[in-house]
Amino acid sequence: MARLSEVLRARGYVYQHSSEKLEEITDGAKRTLYLGIDPSADSLHVGQLQAFLILRKFLEDGHKVILLTGGATGIIGDPSGKSAERALLDAKTVERNSEMISKQAKRLLGKSDFTSLNNAEWLEKITLIDFLRDVGKSFSVNAMIGRDFVKERLANPEQGISYTEFSYSLLQAYDYWHLHKHYKCDVEVGGSDQWGNIVSGVDFIRRKEGKIVYGLTWPLLVDKAGKKFGKSEQGTIWLDAGKTSPFQFYQFWLNSADDAAEEYLLKMTTVSESEIRMIIAEHKKNPGERHAQKKLAHEVTRLVHGDDIAKIAEDVSAVLFGRKEAKELSASEREMLQKEAPSCEVRLGESLIDVLVKAELAKSRRESRQFIEDGAVTMNGAKVSGIDRVMMHEDFQDAPIATLMRGKRNAVVLTLG
Repeated sequence: MARLSEVLRARGYVYQHSSEKLEEITDGAKRTLYLGIDPSADSLHVGQLQAFLILRKFLEDGHKVILLTGGATGIIGDPSGKSAERALLDAKTVERNSEMISKQAKRLLGKSDFTSLNNAEWLEKITLIDFLRDVGKSFSVNAMIGRDFVKERLANPEQGISYTEFSYSLLQAYDYWHLHKHYKCDVEVGGSDQWGNIVSGVDFIRRKEGKIVYGLTWPLLVDKAGKKFGKSEQGTIWLDAGKTSPFQFYQFWLNSADDAAEEYLLKMTTVSESEIRMIIAEHKKNPGERHAQKKLAHEVTRLVHGDDIAKIAEDVSAVLFGRKEAKELSASEREMLQKEAPSCEVRLGESLIDVLVKAELAKSRRESRQFIEDGAVTMNGAKVSGIDRVMMHEDFQDAPIATLMRGKRNAVVLTLG
């Protein structure tokens, strides 16, 4: 059986660690580690999913995990990785966000036993004088100014950084010390943008307690523009089905680029490495079939929304993109298709050339003709060959809807008006 250090490296989960060797943290004595979650929203987003899969690896290896929501620090907001001052949230909003995030975390971590805490339990009890005396004295302003996120903000004189955000790393360091003191926590984990804050906690515990504790970070997933992973043209992709529907969620992963599919399968699913190798090998034989993306979309949707919802999203997507007939859908699947997929109302006898324009699959009638002549248009999975094609009763005979596609990724659900 592979050691935890080998598993983490193989899946690309390791970026920095405060120990000389990763094995010192992962492969020796069982440890207690913690991950801090910033409750700036009432849901996690896909960019945070990687963190929970890493925590699962630690739990499966017998380590203990503490999930810490920032009920107190969330009122300030973590400045790490932010180019501008964040809007402050009120205490009630932060408390509600923390509760919602904790519920999602329980699903992502499966049935594994972990401890859920909120730093408001102790930070709200500290007086300013005590904090400055017991914590502030242990930090050098010179060192704090050297942190990457501080230097980036100071480089912009018009933006700068407030004293509130500048002091955030002290609060995070105090959290680590409190968890070490009361829960024997000896590892803090986080994304690579958290390295400065994590090291602050490691140093603080060493000075205050004379103990060696550790920090471990993983690489942040970024898009082609270098921005944090989890955004699309429609905005943030949330794990909450009320904010991002399961169909939209599935489509986000299905639309992953070929050169990113393997990394996402490794970092964002629980599929074994050996199976991922076979998936990628199969994908390379015929990239047009998008075998890797289909597996990725199914596995991540299953992880977040459950097996049943993942199956519905998969079937609906198959119909929309011509791999399955609409008549094969169940009532719940048809409901999702009509609710979530792009749709267009048409009339019997209406020219398909006009429908393509109305459905925004073509910019003009001339472009519609060209698409049809090039064989790029399909109706209910069958290629359309004539430019004189009109909407017919037969198009809706097997189901109250029809699917119209232009190319392989542009599809619309047609309904009769």
